[in-house]
Order: sequence, then structure tokens, then C-alpha cells
Amino acid sequence: KFPKARNVVRSMPNIPGQIGAGVTGYLFASPPTAEDEADVKRILSALGCAMKVEEERHIDGITAISGSGPAYVFEFACALEAAAESLGFDKERARTLAIETVLGAGRLMARSELDPETLRNNVTSPNGTTQAALESFAAEDYRGMIKRAAQAAYDRSIELSNA
Repeated sequence: KFPKARNVVRSMPNIPGQIGAGVTGYLFASPPTAEDEADVKRILSALGCAMKVEEERHIDGITAISGSGPAYVFEFACALEAAAESLGFDKERARTLAIETVLGAGRLMARSELDPETLRNNVTSPNGTTQAALESFAAEDYRGMIKRAAQAAYDRSIELSNA
């Protein structure tokens, strides 16, 4: 095994860590020394946000939300790109529209003091185009779909950690 190991750290980075914009959840197997805790946080912070958790189930939750989450965003961007193409935009413009929309919304959310729901409401005019789109999402249980997907990822994370 690891005879000189002082502690074991379970961590879950995500793919945006490649550009220093990720989230890495981590958990110590036993109480760390202050030095170990500082070292682990410093190392993992190079990938972006380092989030220490105290319970194993929260690592599985981070896996479901942040570990798999970029794929959810990429899937949404794929759908947005396909929608743009169906509205007559060529592939290049459709891709630009999808990327810049996701990127801009993410930046606004990060810089704003408003929560995502308020930001969404601020974009939604009564009886407007955004309201029509959001009603379509609600009819398909969009939030429920995301919650079920995250639960499936969470359950699989637990299976893999017990294997």
C-alpha cells in the first residue's frame, strides 16, 4: 500500500479544471493536520474552486453535480446549437450563438448578486418569447429531468466507490 502516507484524500475534480475554472470536492479519510489541509487545498485550488466536505455522500453529490455537470451544460449547448440550426443558422453561427449564450449567462450569474431564478425572471417578459420557451420546458419537466439525471449520476458514484 502506501507505508509513508499520512492520510488519504478522496477528491473529485471536473473537466473545467483543465483551464483553472473547475470545482474539486475533497474529503479526508481521517482528521488532517493543519499543514496537510493547507497543502491539499493549495494543490486542488490550482484547478479552480476547492470545496472540502465532511461526509462521503457529499463527494458523491459533487460527482453528480460538478463532476458530471459540465456534460449537462455541454448537452444543453448541443441542444441550443441544434435549435439554432433548425431556425436557419449555419453550423458556425449556431455554434457561436450556443457558446456565447452559455458563456455570457454563466459570467452574468457569477458576477451578479442575484440568484439564478431572479436572473431568469428578469429576462422573462409576461407573455413574451422567453415565457413561451420556459412554459415548454415546464411541460417537459425540465427541472425534474435534471434532478433525475443528477440522482442517476449520484447513485452510480456510490456504486463505483463501493466496487
